Amino acid sequence: MRRLVGVFALVLFPALAQGYEVGAFGLGGQTTSYLRLFGAVPVEGGRLFYALAPYLQPGLGEGGLAVERLYLAVEVGEVGLTLGRFPYTFGEGRLFPYTWNAPSPAGGVEGVWGGFLTLYGEARLRLGYAWGPGVFAEAAWGDLKFLVFPGGVGLAGSARLGEAVVYGEVMGLASGPRGLLGWSWAWGPGEVVLEAAYPLGAGLGWFGQAEGLGLSLRLAYGGGWSWGVGLGWEGLRVEVGKAGPVWRWGGSWSGEF
Repeated sequence: MRRLVGVFALVLFPALAQGYEVGAFGLGGQTTSYLRLFGAVPVEGGRLFYALAPYLQPGLGEGGLAVERLYLAVEVGEVGLTLGRFPYTFGEGRLFPYTWNAPSPAGGVEGVWGGFLTLYGEARLRLGYAWGPGVFAEAAWGDLKFLVFPGGVGLAGSARLGEAVVYGEVMGLASGPRGLLGWSWAWGPGEVVLEAAYPLGAGLGWFGQAEGLGLSLRLAYGGGWSWGVGLGWEGLRVEVGKAGPVWRWGGSWSGEF
């Protein structure tokens, strides 16, 4: 079924693509090249979102198509319906996010297959199903969010303290408790992010842009040190980093059709 969906998408969506990203990255001694096509196609009452990435791994003699995002989002009044492969991240963690997404072989992230209904009002309510996690319910009111599914429950929230934003999440999962406390504030032409997550570790990041040049810096510890540096200018982006003994590098060019 996944292969059939992938072949259909690869034939249909390149003609409708609104944006592209072409690049390569290396993880350890393995190099992967890819072409990512993405966009949103208007349909009756909503839009069809997609991100498709054919990739090739010459060292392994392998390749394929990563269906990273492919979902239909329709809204009628205060009711919304989402079906397909959609991204899902709970809370506001940026260095240690809790997510149902998975790494894509093309270097991006693959969402989760499923669907959900959304009821908009004073509070936003969602009820749905995700392949793997199972049936889930989510409620959001203001800066608070609550999640329950067969694998656990979670509560997340954020608050502004002067020029800074403090956010956190507490989760009781089948694998054990999980917690996160984060703090972000403006510094220079960018933003500093500081996070501590149990049982994962702690990290510090800076993300900014000056005179058209984007820069990101990350340093984290959790079972070992990891770091990363990224540079971007217009559609060009390069990055290098290391997690434990494993090096990672990447470079890409993106644009619009």
